[in-house]
Amino acid sequence: MLDCLIVGGGPAGLTAAIYLARYRRSALVVDEAKSRCAWIPTSHNLAGFTGGIRGTDLLARIRAQAETHGGHIETGSVAALERVAGGFRATLGDDREVNAAAVLLATGVIDGQPRVAHLYEAMQRGQIRVCPICDGYEVIDKRIAVLDHGAQAVGEASFIRTYSPTVTLFADSD
Repeated sequence: MLDCLIVGGGPAGLTAAIYLARYRRSALVVDEAKSRCAWIPTSHNLAGFTGGIRGTDLLARIRAQAETHGGHIETGSVAALERVAGGFRATLGDDREVNAAAVLLATGVIDGQPRVAHLYEAMQRGQIRVCPICDGYEVIDKRIAVLDHGAQAVGEASFIRTYSPTVTLFADSD
């Protein structure tokens, strides 16, 4: 039985793996390799990276650190999770079962992506961003358009306004 099953291999899940490995706890990270972080072209949102860091580079560094300390990371998915005596039983996407005393859900978020051709490439060029908190600094004094994604759109546009005097809110008609 593992001490902890970590579902999600983005920065949060991998950081948890580092600490658990250093605390000599048995843990397994199950990662679908779909981290939102991998889409970040450059982030200045992290301490210690004054020149910024690409999301893929950040993930690689954290993963390497976790593995250096003995962290176990597998690419895969968790198909089912149930509470059992003494902890949890997870059925992985390949039908293996894993038992753990605790489960840490570090699955992050899935953004509602705009229907734009070549979206990934546009994000890598910094033309499209998905997180006002992460990306506000990256667009200081630039012309910014916010695509409406429901009730939070006005709040996001207002927040982004602290970074640029030129913000346009587009309403999505869907």
